[in-house]
Amino acid sequence: MPFDPRGLSSLASTDSFTLWLYVTTDTRAAVLAPGYFTSVAARLQPGHVVVLQSADSLTFLPVRSSAGVGNGLVLDASAPPLRLNGSTALGFEFSLGPVPAETRSVALDPVPTGLYIGRSFTIGARVTGPVTSLSFSMLNAAGAVIAGPVVVAVASGGASASFTAPDPGSGYRIRVQDTAEPLAAQTSASFVVTEPFALLTESGASLAAAEGGELLL
Repeated sequence: MPFDPRGLSSLASTDSFTLWLYVTTDTRAAVLAPGYFTSVAARLQPGHVVVLQSADSLTFLPVRSSAGVGNGLVLDASAPPLRLNGSTALGFEFSLGPVPAETRSVALDPVPTGLYIGRSFTIGARVTGPVTSLSFSMLNAAGAVIAGPVVVAVASGGASASFTAPDPGSGYRIRVQDTAEPLAAQTSASFVVTEPFALLTESGASLAAAEGGELLL
């Protein structure tokens, strides 16, 4: 049979030397015939060695010029199959340096009571940990932001922000969060905004609205 390129494979290779394995059902004599390896002359260079596993022997063949091979060394005339054992080990190693834990928290002060439309009010919050600034927002009953966010720098362990009470209604909330770590946050209990109280004065037997003061009747 002619040379079969499917039977040729490289076992080991360096810059100037390659050890080949060629497995065939041809006899050793057929492989040694001139021109047998001509089709792979570009791969088989002088000085390479071919381990030939033929039908009748196991042979080491030295490669000569033009892909010709020498008689070589017959290792076994019974042509046992060439046994190649391979093994590998994959190592994997990593290390993590110590990571310091940081505790960060925020806590809202109570929302002022008696809020009516247009009234300005201030709400504060206390912090623990390396919190440098807080973001305050006002939410409506649906959770949408209707005022803010107002970002305030933390000083002496706390910060505060001022808002103007919105239209009368219920379900309003104030939310505060650490600007550097949004998971450190708190939302207040819901509060109600009402119409303002009327200020009345008494004149004889009549009651009349008055401007200024905080007298409630």
